[in-house]
Amino acid sequence: MKKAAIQNCPKTCGMCCLTPAYNCTNAQFPAMNCATIQPSQCLSPIWREKIAQNCPSVCGFCNDGGCVDGVTDCANDISICTNIDMQPFVNEYCKKTCGRCSASPSNPSNPGCTTYKADSASACASWAANGFCVNEFYTKEQRKAYCATTCKIC
Repeated sequence: MKKAAIQNCPKTCGMCCLTPAYNCTNAQFPAMNCATIQPSQCLSPIWREKIAQNCPSVCGFCNDGGCVDGVTDCANDISICTNIDMQPFVNEYCKKTCGRCSASPSNPSNPGCTTYKADSASACASWAANGFCVNEFYTKEQRKAYCATTCKIC
């Protein structure tokens, strides 16, 4: 029953902290006090990247390896990733969705893994934003087959 609640209704069932997105260790010496982070900061372009690097468990950034979008709706229209006029915005605010993170991502779930099979589905960024990468309804092999790069699965 608990496993079903974690998979199907973590937020409404009060199980968010047990999902992989929230179940990790924060930085040993974070640059901020993780206990004082407010929910609104998790959505703020000013705070998202800093929180992901220092206190990922607070906002559910554990599976992101420190790389997050500065704004929450980049995956709604991934055509911005290739729109030449949008590049300054993309490079600043849509790093994760558009693959603009540093060349050596840290990935707590796959230490030492730096290369991934190319995504075979064009909707991976949108799927990831909706929880595909952490949803255990799909097997790891299914997630890897469709979105290995986006989900950072070796």
